[in-house]
Amino acid sequence: MCSFLVSTLLIFGLLLPLEVSAYSPKEGNVLGTLGFFLHKTNFLPSTTGAEAPWQGGIALVANGDVSTRGQLEVGIFHMNKQYFRDLNYRFIGEQTEELHVTMGYRHWIMPSFSAAVSFSTAYSMGYVHELHNDFSPSPAIDTSAHDTVEYGFDFSLQAEVYTWGRYAIMLDAIYSLSVTGKPNERADHYGGLLGLRYFIQEKQIVEKPKTAI
Repeated sequence: MCSFLVSTLLIFGLLLPLEVSAYSPKEGNVLGTLGFFLHKTNFLPSTTGAEAPWQGGIALVANGDVSTRGQLEVGIFHMNKQYFRDLNYRFIGEQTEELHVTMGYRHWIMPSFSAAVSFSTAYSMGYVHELHNDFSPSPAIDTSAHDTVEYGFDFSLQAEVYTWGRYAIMLDAIYSLSVTGKPNERADHYGGLLGLRYFIQEKQIVEKPKTAI
């Protein structure tokens, strides 16, 4: 996780000079981001051939400013999540379609750069596909791909790469930590979100009419 975040910070450092003007949070502002999410289960290939490939997904994120530094954030990620579990050095890998929902707080560290921590809930949407099986004739264990709900925490580092008017291009590095995984299971995932953010609205200040003397 640490090497992934450090590498991301270096990439963001090279890209930040491309910005035109940075967004300044303001209480009452509402923003939305639609983007492509590239992700991978945190699992190193096994000697038996089990491997976690990169997968693509779609993300929709909404932010509401609560101060000049902070935002409430809600995200929905449609993804194909993969799980790997081992028993005595034999592995089983399974994949299922999920809706990964996050709710948390984003803090702006500096103009164009922010970090967030969110509570996440993942809902399985359908059929479980077997990716790898070292057990014969049938697996002696299963994975969280069969569970209806999974819980965890998401950690995010985000950079605003380019801004024009109400639009901005965002890069977001995300690590998702599962807290309900089964024993000896690799259920964490990490990845990057490339998104287009749109400034939806700002808080309208209504002035009270002056009372005649």
